[in-house]
Amino acid sequence: MFFGEIESFLSLVERVIKPFRRNNSADNPATELLSTRLIAVYEAHGVHRNQVPKVIGQGLTLHDVSTDDRLLEKLNDEILTFTCQLFGINRDWLDDASKEIYPAYNFYKDPKRFEEFLSTLLETSGSENLDGILLTVDKVDRGTESVLILQETIGSINDKQYYRYYLCSGWVFSYWKSKGYLTAIVAMCWKNNVCVRGLYVNKSTVDKYVHGNFLLDFGSNGIHELKGLHWYAEDLALVPETYLKNIDPEENNHGLNAALSLWFELFKQGYLETGLPEANPESEFNEALKKLT
Repeated sequence: MFFGEIESFLSLVERVIKPFRRNNSADNPATELLSTRLIAVYEAHGVHRNQVPKVIGQGLTLHDVSTDDRLLEKLNDEILTFTCQLFGINRDWLDDASKEIYPAYNFYKDPKRFEEFLSTLLETSGSENLDGILLTVDKVDRGTESVLILQETIGSINDKQYYRYYLCSGWVFSYWKSKGYLTAIVAMCWKNNVCVRGLYVNKSTVDKYVHGNFLLDFGSNGIHELKGLHWYAEDLALVPETYLKNIDPEENNHGLNAALSLWFELFKQGYLETGLPEANPESEFNEALKKLT
């Protein structure tokens, strides 16, 4: 009789916990607390959990942020809105209603609109607080976009900086038209004293960042923690070999010829000025064009 009661009890326990196991499997993970996401955002952008009250204010204490459960009790719409605006985070993602964390800005074939975008950033931040990195693959690949990540230093705590990021995408590095307009974007950054470095990485790394669906947790030095093969992105506007590298040549070198024609068009429009001393690339690009014809 005693063992029968134990068996009945275990059977009851199994029935109770079985749905919980099913709902919290790898395919159905437990719902993440809003406060957990909020802390993840701050730490990803360079603010430690214990420093969150210094950034948010609003009467938050170290005790309030010591656990996710305690923080959850203190969250209100003002704190959530402040956080999203501070780091450029999609509120729907913070509320667990969307997969998109950051907006992805697309400036393909529109350097004028990027010029306005950059001008706004410079007015609010200044070039000394902006830099960027261009992630690309080092091969001819018409199926992979490139992504320019601009990093804005928005504050510091105990000399440790924290950041906001802007994802700019829409350019296929191997397509001649994309290459030309992307070159104009990079040149515009350099002209305004915003240093953009080039980094060759693998396709999976580029794909990870291009659509804004991953939290940008680079480390204490932000984008400078990224690993890959460094190259001089400013040379896109200055050195024909860099500009033409990995462009799909297409039939009868149409891709290369079209890329050079677009370079000269953008150059005449003033979009390829880098502001770098002794930069006079027009003659070198003329030579490159002669070699193709």
